[in-house]
Amino acid sequence: MKTLKRDRVPTKKLLAYSSINIGSSIFESPMPMIIIAFYAQYTEAALASIGSILLFSKIFDVISDPLTGYLSDLTNTRIGKRKPWIIAGGILGIPILYLLFSPPEDAGGMYFFLAINAYYLVRTLIFVPQIAWGTELSRDYKERSRIASYNNIVMLSSQALLMIMPIIVSSPILPLFDSAEFSPQMMSFLGKVAMIALPIFILIAVLYAPVGKVVTVKKEKTASFKEITKAFKTNKPMLFFIAADLISLIGLSVFMGVAFIAMDSYLQIGDKLPVFIVTVTIIQVVSIPVWEKIIARFGKHQVFAASLIIQALIYPFIFLLEPGPDVFYPFLIIGAIASLFQTPGPIAAAAILGDVIDYDILKGGVNRAGTYLSIYSLIMKGGAAIGASLGLFLLAAFKYDAKGGVNTPEAEFGLMFTMTIVPLIFLIVSGIMFWFFPLTAKRHAIIKERIESRAERAGVTNESIE
Repeated sequence: MKTLKRDRVPTKKLLAYSSINIGSSIFESPMPMIIIAFYAQYTEAALASIGSILLFSKIFDVISDPLTGYLSDLTNTRIGKRKPWIIAGGILGIPILYLLFSPPEDAGGMYFFLAINAYYLVRTLIFVPQIAWGTELSRDYKERSRIASYNNIVMLSSQALLMIMPIIVSSPILPLFDSAEFSPQMMSFLGKVAMIALPIFILIAVLYAPVGKVVTVKKEKTASFKEITKAFKTNKPMLFFIAADLISLIGLSVFMGVAFIAMDSYLQIGDKLPVFIVTVTIIQVVSIPVWEKIIARFGKHQVFAASLIIQALIYPFIFLLEPGPDVFYPFLIIGAIASLFQTPGPIAAAAILGDVIDYDILKGGVNRAGTYLSIYSLIMKGGAAIGASLGLFLLAAFKYDAKGGVNTPEAEFGLMFTMTIVPLIFLIVSGIMFWFFPLTAKRHAIIKERIESRAERAGVTNESIE
């Protein structure tokens, strides 16, 4: 299946679209997990309290996420549907980043609750419209993988740059800090850097990235929440995809949330965390073009499935490691291999989302990309919160002390069990599910052809602004 020239997004415009990630990468993994570990270690908020707050905070997402997606679908401006909401997120993000990354010394559970919810609200205002916008740049099955690949390359590169900063500012080149550890001073510094970068790169995307094409079959462009809920419930590929992706995200969130705590308080290599994240991120960036070709050759869901299962089988090797300064390189090797097989997940997921939205367009006749992406974002944030909370609750159940106290062998075993075996179970289940995902390239080609045919018969003019 060849990508038609009219469906291919010029590289310069694709880079402009992806540039949002340079400023907003501080809202993406691994930073939320670093924030959780930071508040667990350096503030008065307790582990169980943070876990409960993460779960309870999803109540606000039930309102903010669907509302953002729904309103962005209704928005019609000279600069398109999605850009105004991303601009709003960039403006609101400036004070929120300061509050979250520069907490007072006596910050407790309530401060964390308010700051983390505001942080996730900004992420919603940027992430939901951006991904919906990405599905509208092209409807071609393979081109969507290319769009997702560029987007992930820029995001991962930005995350690597963010993680390199602690290394640089604690080196002889620029000795602003004594250590690269994510201390209160370092977190405050990173927050201020992000406050500057966020509005700059959002402006670049708004000015130079194409608006995209909003595809419909009917002339009606809106629907009630009741109609949207009904359409969502009957979109079997979307429900299948969300269930499988949610399970994998819970497993990954358990691992990441506990791994950052384990590196510092158990393995005694907390000062190496930025080096670890930079290394594995670079490996992911370099491997993306290869994974894009593999996905194009074997299919999105098959590659996603295999990568999840292989990744799951790598984590138990961490059980063989002993704490101490010499453990860093073995831990890095294990993390690098696992990270390599984590890379195709975001690419495949973003591309599959566009395909299941096309399925809804075929059935319902209207484009509800923003609403669908908001529901997906809500569920995924809930999954991340469940995974992170599950990890913290298990540590608390094993009576593990993350603040530097003496731990029993049973508590240390609980830490390692939570970090390796629990994610393994979730990832293998998700991998098996993705292997049987029903929406293949052949089936999507039929959907795309029928959408275009019905739109032509209905006399609908698709919106397209470059």
